[in-house]
Amino acid sequence: MLTSDQKACILRKNGFAVPDAPETSLLTPAQPPASGAAMQAWHRAIEALFASYAAARAAKSLRDAQEKSQLEQLRQMASTGPRLRPQRA
Repeated sequence: MLTSDQKACILRKNGFAVPDAPETSLLTPAQPPASGAAMQAWHRAIEALFASYAAARAAKSLRDAQEKSQLEQLRQMASTGPRLRPQRA
């Protein structure tokens, strides 16, 4: 599974406006780095953006597959040519 930092990097590379992670102040060794409400909110924001990004990619992939299928059907129809009726004398 990707970390929030990795997801943020992917989003940035694909042109999404990604909020900056909250500043991590100098903490005592007893405090875990990057903790707190601001960091949790950032993680949630990244997760929501990444879910939207993944859904958009999946939808595009489905549209592309459908378009490819339709083009293939049209090519097959075009290659068989029109069916002409024999002329009656």
